[in-house]
Amino acid sequence: PIKHNTFLIWRDGKVGDFKLTFKYKIEGGNSGVQYRSTVTDPKEWVVGGYQADIDSTPVYTGILYEERGRGILAKRGQSVTIGTDGKIDAKDVADPAKLQETLHDKDWNEYVVEARGNHLKHTINGKVMSETVDNQKEKRAESGILALQVHAGPPMTVQFKDIVLEPLKAESTK
Repeated sequence: PIKHNTFLIWRDGKVGDFKLTFKYKIEGGNSGVQYRSTVTDPKEWVVGGYQADIDSTPVYTGILYEERGRGILAKRGQSVTIGTDGKIDAKDVADPAKLQETLHDKDWNEYVVEARGNHLKHTINGKVMSETVDNQKEKRAESGILALQVHAGPPMTVQFKDIVLEPLKAESTK
C-alpha cells in the first residue's frame, strides 16, 4: 500500500488543447490521468489538476475530478457547465449504470480525453462518460502537465498502453 497518491509525470512539455487516446486496465483501487495539471510536491511526485478518473469499482471511471482542487466536477453521465462564480449546473444526459456496462472489468478499455479551451470531454469505449464546460477563469487550467496516477490505498495493478497525444486547435473560451 502507498500512503499518498503518486504520479508518473510526462516531462516532454505541457499540454493545452489536445486529444489523448490510451488504453488502460485496472485491478483493484483507483487511478486516473492528470492533464493541464501542476506539480504540487516534486519530492513526493504529487500532482494537482484535472483528472480523467479510472476506478475498479462502478463509481468513478469517466468522471472529471480536480485533484487538490474543486473535487468532483462532472459525474459519469453528466454534461456540466461551471459558471464564472464556480456554481455547477449538471444535467444528466446518460444513465451511469448503462455506461458502466460498456466498461471491461479487469480488461483493456480505450479512453479518449479531449480538451479544447474550456471544454473537456471524457469518452471510454466510444461512449461519452462526462462533458464539462469550465467558465470559472480563476480556477480552470488552460495548460499544464500530463501524469498517470496511482491512488493511495490498497495494492492494485493499473496498466496503460498505446498512449497517443495529439495537439488540437482551441475553441473560444469565455
